Amino acid sequence: MSNAEEKPLAPSPSDAFHDHCNMEQKECLDNCTILYHFASNDLHKFSILHQVFGACNVLKLVQNLPSDQRVDAINSMVYEASIRLQDPEFGCAGIIQRLQHQISDLESQITATEAKLQKTRSQQEQLLASIPGFNNLFNPTISTSLNDADYDDEE
Repeated sequence: MSNAEEKPLAPSPSDAFHDHCNMEQKECLDNCTILYHFASNDLHKFSILHQVFGACNVLKLVQNLPSDQRVDAINSMVYEASIRLQDPEFGCAGIIQRLQHQISDLESQITATEAKLQKTRSQQEQLLASIPGFNNLFNPTISTSLNDADYDDEE
């Protein structure tokens, strides 16, 4: 198959953005505000943004931000758009809600475990107290330390 017979390539996300500029009858510059923030191998991120939020909306948001905040904003929007594709109803809010529910469940488990531990310790103390002489076996009141006087008696 020659090059002329090969299938045409699908339009790249950058082409989609530039097509959007043309539809809006806006001049699309070489130093495009949006595409500048995407590496050539990350243009799929732009297509996700365009699919979920629309290129025009992303452009408006990014243009209104100080330049030092644009990268973080775009990364946040890409994350939100990716999650929104997975969970169209709740997006990131759904993830946050599930995580808060997990935290609540874990806190309940910790509280229950602490109560069981306290109950077990109490039962252990009661059991040990019921054994006659138990405290004397492990906590003798007679000193077992040797001092110089003990050595003098043996000589």
